[in-house]
Amino acid sequence: MKKVVIPIPSGQNSMIGISGIATVLEAANSFPGEHFEVITASAKRVETQQIGRFSMKIDACLDEIEAVDLAIVPPLEGDYQAATANNQPIVEWLRHIHSTKQAELGSVCTGAYLLADTGHLDGKEASSHWAAMQELKMLYPDVIWRPEAVITDMDGMYTSGGTLSSFNLIIYLIEKFVNKTTAVHLSKIFEIDYHRNSQAPFMIFNNQKLHGDELVLKVQSYMEQHFRKNISVEVLAQRFGMSRRNLIRRFKIATGDPPNTYMQRLRIEEAKRLLEATNHKVGEAMAAVGYSDVNTFRTVFQRYTGLLPSQYKKRWG
Repeated sequence: MKKVVIPIPSGQNSMIGISGIATVLEAANSFPGEHFEVITASAKRVETQQIGRFSMKIDACLDEIEAVDLAIVPPLEGDYQAATANNQPIVEWLRHIHSTKQAELGSVCTGAYLLADTGHLDGKEASSHWAAMQELKMLYPDVIWRPEAVITDMDGMYTSGGTLSSFNLIIYLIEKFVNKTTAVHLSKIFEIDYHRNSQAPFMIFNNQKLHGDELVLKVQSYMEQHFRKNISVEVLAQRFGMSRRNLIRRFKIATGDPPNTYMQRLRIEEAKRLLEATNHKVGEAMAAVGYSDVNTFRTVFQRYTGLLPSQYKKRWG
């Protein structure tokens, strides 16, 4: 039997993330064999912990847990940096059990902030909610962030995308530690999309503006107003008084992408909006955002959404 601890962060967090982990793992115990002992734990000695409008029973204090095979950090909510600072006892506990007891560690959604803060994700692939990716990349640059990934598994570190992707991670762990038959059966019982492997269809481009470089912000603003035109990097550089090389370097440092990629993402985000909210056909949406070649548009669209434009319209239109 694997002992799985869910350390409950103080402050705002997600009840559905916590209950999702516990419910699906414990459901595996209805199959032959005792597979998981799930323990909810707090950094303080309390019997219950308030989570929004809900009250959760706390099984143990972290300091009292002697053996653990796997710890899974549930999602944080609100100010993630403040939540990370306020939950350093959990970070220290995670760091300790991995270093001294060889426990495996996991996180769901924005629980990745606490897991990354241990330093144990450095050099490893990891995921989280796509909307948190820009800040996570800024705070933890040594982690290999995979914003499109629903699940990552690397050297005893498990992460997942948004909160409801926790179900996909737990099904994955059940397949890994129990067997595939149990995992498939539970995915059917809970109606979990088995082996969903991309967050891309759900991602909304957030324009990457947390960097504080005022000149790059001006370039971004100009591109957002004129993305339907074929504006070259040379034209942008001349307009804002930089060399082509310096613009590309400075833009990539600030946003994480070169200008051409940023322009593509602006166009695709607008194309997504048109396919979702208007009666535009795929060709009309393509032309409206500045593409003239259908094959190029399809390729770029699929790169950022995981779907062809026609599939995207059918799913979200």
